[in-house]
Amino acid sequence: MIHLRRTLAALLALFVLIISIPALAEVAPYDMSAPESLVPEHLYAQSALLIDEDTGEVLFTKNARVRMFPASTTKIMTLLLGIESGISLDEQVTIPAEAGDVPEGSSVIPVQPGDVMSYRDLLYSFMISSGNDGANAVAVLVDGGIDAFVQHMNARAAELGLESTHYVNAHGYHDAEHYTTAQDLATLSRFAMTNPVFRDIVKQPTWTITVTRGGETKSAEILSRNTLLQKDQKYYYPDCTGIKTGHHGKAGWCFVGSAERDGMRVICVVLNCAGEMDKWYDAAKLFEYGFTRYEDVAASALLERAAESFDTVSVENAQEGDGALRLNLSEITGGEQTVKVVSGSDAALKEKSFALAETAQIEWTRELAAPIAEGEALGAVRCTLPDGREVSAQLVASRDVAARPTAVPVITEAPAPPVEAPQTAAPQTQPEPSPKRGVPAFAVVLALLVLLIVSVGAAWYVTEQKRRRRHRRNKKRRSAVKTQK
Repeated sequence: MIHLRRTLAALLALFVLIISIPALAEVAPYDMSAPESLVPEHLYAQSALLIDEDTGEVLFTKNARVRMFPASTTKIMTLLLGIESGISLDEQVTIPAEAGDVPEGSSVIPVQPGDVMSYRDLLYSFMISSGNDGANAVAVLVDGGIDAFVQHMNARAAELGLESTHYVNAHGYHDAEHYTTAQDLATLSRFAMTNPVFRDIVKQPTWTITVTRGGETKSAEILSRNTLLQKDQKYYYPDCTGIKTGHHGKAGWCFVGSAERDGMRVICVVLNCAGEMDKWYDAAKLFEYGFTRYEDVAASALLERAAESFDTVSVENAQEGDGALRLNLSEITGGEQTVKVVSGSDAALKEKSFALAETAQIEWTRELAAPIAEGEALGAVRCTLPDGREVSAQLVASRDVAARPTAVPVITEAPAPPVEAPQTAAPQTQPEPSPKRGVPAFAVVLALLVLLIVSVGAAWYVTEQKRRRRHRRNKKRRSAVKTQK
């Protein structure tokens, strides 16, 4: 019986393998000359995500919501909290004892407890070198202790909507309860990259620190672990702008990266690659794929889309029911310039365009009050492109708007001449009060009295009639009794 079960299991596995072969064969190898053909099977990473940094739009995904171990990409949150702490970058800080309490084999800056350095050097060096010692130092300096800092990390994760993230330490060393997802890492990184200090730190290929130890001051150069930033390295990617590497046995090789080209900015996340170089290949593939997702759109089209949100305005003093005026664009300046927007569908194009059009501003050159003539210039709309260029267009009236007629008062008859006062002097007296209208008080009293008399008389009459009827009945009874006797 056991042998039969094993045979059936083997046959079932063979059947699944056979039916999977055609599906596997359909996936063509990755073609570097056609980066737009990227599919999930082309990536080494077990989990990956690519987003538009400006809008957060997902451009590519592979198991992005599957829980993974973040390794040192944890330090993205550590750095963010370190910057948000309010500690001055120029403040001289002393490295706490907890910096020396890191797991064996940890990457380090290196610093030692008691070292004195600027807070700026601490933040730059621990992030660039992925130093666990520096991460612990930041945790203690920010919140007084590592446990308190970890609570701070989890609270901030909740505030940012990182629903599948939980931290146990400040550096990312493995723990079964220390996890995240590619989706959460992309969300966190997108927010962090809005901070100019964070953005400057993660793009540095090297950083020189100055440390005072035992009264002696020394300088040291720190080299970034992000090979995509290193010009002399094989995997150098000139458009890369950050962000953080990570690795340990359970997490595999990880990378959260950012890149910018022609005003387009993307963020990628690759988690759990089997080989160290695999994450660089995957990041480059995702970056290239992302940049193929954009297309050129004329700046004039951007202005037209921006105008959709205010193409009708209210005109004061217009004839009743005629106060809504549509505006047209004319004399577009910078209309030959182009801006990159996410392609693929008109909806995506609109979404990106409107995101850029949020910078649009209207400058009115006259009051929006009737009368207004068709084609009359009323103002201008200006929009700043991602690369800083400005485009503008004139706003003109699409038709005439007549003013509301002016109301003129009509006099039906001439006013009577004033009556002259008598010439003889008269004593000043108070005017007699006007007689009060209504029912006099004595009439009310008289009516009540009559009503009372009538009521008493009626009651007496009823009572008397009852008494007489009883008398007649009694008399008849007495007569009847005498007759029987």
